[in-house]
Amino acid sequence: MNIRRSHPQHKDSGAALLLAIGTVMMIGVISASLASAATSSLQNRTSIEALRNREYAADGAIEQAITSLRGSAPFLLDCTAASGSMHGNDFTLVNGVAMRVDWVNTCSQVSGYNQRNVMFSACLDTPSPPCASANVIIRAQVNFEPAKGPATKTFVQSWSVNR
Repeated sequence: MNIRRSHPQHKDSGAALLLAIGTVMMIGVISASLASAATSSLQNRTSIEALRNREYAADGAIEQAITSLRGSAPFLLDCTAASGSMHGNDFTLVNGVAMRVDWVNTCSQVSGYNQRNVMFSACLDTPSPPCASANVIIRAQVNFEPAKGPATKTFVQSWSVNR
């Protein structure tokens, strides 16, 4: 007859199994959260790209409007109020986004010196002009060089981006 002796159980018996299960669970939770963050970033990519394209297009449109007014605007010769807009074929499309830029001459005299400032507002090109304040993407105030004749230098006084 064989008699089996029972071995007393050690108090750490099964600890390795619990550590293995805990490690696997922790790695699973970390992997799931990283996968969630990655898919969230991929889903937001298109909306962020559209916003970025609008900002770049508005920036480019204002730059083109400044260049256009710098050399040719007759109101820059004196300090008379003027305004206007540029849109559609006036601009090169940047990122395929059609823009509109409205400008207002805020010319004033300070100590006999003409402050030839122009406020530019860029928005998406829509059939209903002008750019409404809520739709303005970029607003810039630019000072044109004080000289007789077309301005050759410009000084950006403010440039703000609305998101």
